[in-house]
Amino acid sequence: MPRWLRIILTAWAFFLFFVGSPLIGIVVLPLLRLVAKDREDHRRRCTRVIGRLHRVFTWWMRVSGLVAPPAMPELPGVAPGAPYVMITNHPSLIDVILLLGSFEGLTCVVKGSWYRSLVLGPLLKQTAYLPGPGSGEEESEDMLGTMVEHLSTGHPLLVFPEGTRSLKNRMHRFRRGAVEAAVRAKVPIVAMFVAIDRPFLMKGVPFWHVPKDTATYSIEPLEVIDTRDVPVEHAKALNAELQSKFQARFQRMLAERVEHAVRPSAPPPQPRADRAAA
Repeated sequence: MPRWLRIILTAWAFFLFFVGSPLIGIVVLPLLRLVAKDREDHRRRCTRVIGRLHRVFTWWMRVSGLVAPPAMPELPGVAPGAPYVMITNHPSLIDVILLLGSFEGLTCVVKGSWYRSLVLGPLLKQTAYLPGPGSGEEESEDMLGTMVEHLSTGHPLLVFPEGTRSLKNRMHRFRRGAVEAAVRAKVPIVAMFVAIDRPFLMKGVPFWHVPKDTATYSIEPLEVIDTRDVPVEHAKALNAELQSKFQARFQRMLAERVEHAVRPSAPPPQPRADRAAA
């Protein structure tokens, strides 16, 4: 696929996302109130619908040749329907869509400016997603307490401990709020590494700077930690241990990218010898 077409398809994906989101928030999700038992039930229903729409969006990006989404792993050590904290790195703009669309009922902490926006706000405020700092919502004033309460009511939670997308050649320092919330709520920590074989939709890079080939994602489980016997005062050390594992895997990803870039292409096929020659 020529790069100019890949740029157009990427722009179209953004258009669909930012035009479709307010329409869904204003038209579709309010209809679920007709069948919801209460406000909490409405939020759960809306979260499930948005998760399915994330899967549709991922499907479209796959069939259009923009990304090759990963096969999502199982969650060993996590009972079906039970809450947990999923901790991952954040290499690109769309890995949050890949994850939220792949794990049923998974929620996340939403950037405050998105929660306030006229485009995404009407949709996000009807889901079980948590408003982040700067949202103007009461829940964001004590994010640790809000996350613990959210987990205690049965919601699984996705958190990017870097707080933003990773840089091209390094990760940001991990904040320990996600680990501490899991330890306080006594729910498992599911550490997942998101790998991508080339830079794509990175922080500070315009969307039209697209690779010439399809970007391939993979999801690798690093560890599932049972926090039931972990004291709260050990959360800081546990967070540092997890960051070390993510950093090591991140450096391997960078090495794999270099190896992929310098790998020689297959030699052209040699012409067959003329069997008629004698």
